[in-house]
Amino acid sequence: MSKRYGSVVDVLQSMELPADQKKRQADYIKARQLSRLLTVMRSQKNMSQKQAAEKLGWSQGRISKLETKEDRAVSVGDLLDYSNALDLEMSIVFLPRGMKIVDRIKIYALEMVKLLQRLVKLSKGDDGMEQAVHRFHDECLNNLISLVGDSQKSMCIKPRKELTVIGPSQVGQMIEEEDADLAHA
Repeated sequence: MSKRYGSVVDVLQSMELPADQKKRQADYIKARQLSRLLTVMRSQKNMSQKQAAEKLGWSQGRISKLETKEDRAVSVGDLLDYSNALDLEMSIVFLPRGMKIVDRIKIYALEMVKLLQRLVKLSKGDDGMEQAVHRFHDECLNNLISLVGDSQKSMCIKPRKELTVIGPSQVGQMIEEEDADLAHA
């Protein structure tokens, strides 16, 4: 059975190369995550570099350079132009450094609520739209419950084992009485 890798860097690490060469290659790849994303998005649109260049009024070489640049060298203006050529909306999110994952999830959940509220406002006064937005809320809720449930199921939490006490009937009766007293307290 062939080994599965999580990333190109993992493949690199498994290769028999000098350590310094592995590090240089891994650093090269890590420094170009954004440019690799641009290439993937363009490919998903079934668009060649030449077609993207024509839409932008750029040369094919400029597209190639953008798709191989270090992330730090990519300008926001080029990203806006590129995303427009791919008919994509670009968003930039600023978050505090070191923010906990749970807090990030809360931020995105609040953003989702804001968008749902915008849908509600847009649908006001149009019965058909209001019904469609109501159905969409149901769909969102079901999908969210399913996604969170799937994530939770992927956790490997060992079930707690309960202690079973077996003894003379008087002991069992005393335990039941204590449980009853606790339930009424």
